[in-house]
Amino acid sequence: MKKKSVLLTFLVVLIVALGGFGFYATHAVRGAVPGHVYKYQGVNKVGTAYITFSANSDRAVVTRSKQTALAADQDPTAFDRTYQKTSQQGRWTYKASGSHLTLAMVKDNAASQWQYNWVTVLGSKIYAPSFTYQINNAGQGVSHKMTSFTRLDQ
Repeated sequence: MKKKSVLLTFLVVLIVALGGFGFYATHAVRGAVPGHVYKYQGVNKVGTAYITFSANSDRAVVTRSKQTALAADQDPTAFDRTYQKTSQQGRWTYKASGSHLTLAMVKDNAASQWQYNWVTVLGSKIYAPSFTYQINNAGQGVSHKMTSFTRLDQ
């Protein structure tokens, strides 16, 4: 009987610990994103984007140049300068809350938005099993393909 209660206690502790870790991992995006640079590879592994998330605002620099993204991460002045330089291709903003990461771009007064759902942060990677999108003049939808972001800075 004692063996059974020890096993049951162990299972309860294990389930609570795994549940707590799961909750933390799926709600850590708010602390993992601001002030950092991530590499995003498209769902079909075609095309790579580098994203620098501002530590002081909701703005983001999205570029195909790793060097540009890392340069924007040096300090707030460098971020502002890079944001202004890259804003001709569109002004990017982000929101990281709960288990969602949302990126939005405004270009020519038209908005496009991507929301990554059930975001999980594990070390230097962010995973999202699905995302919804609304692209100006191109439609909207849901993708159920796993996407990931890899943190590049320390």
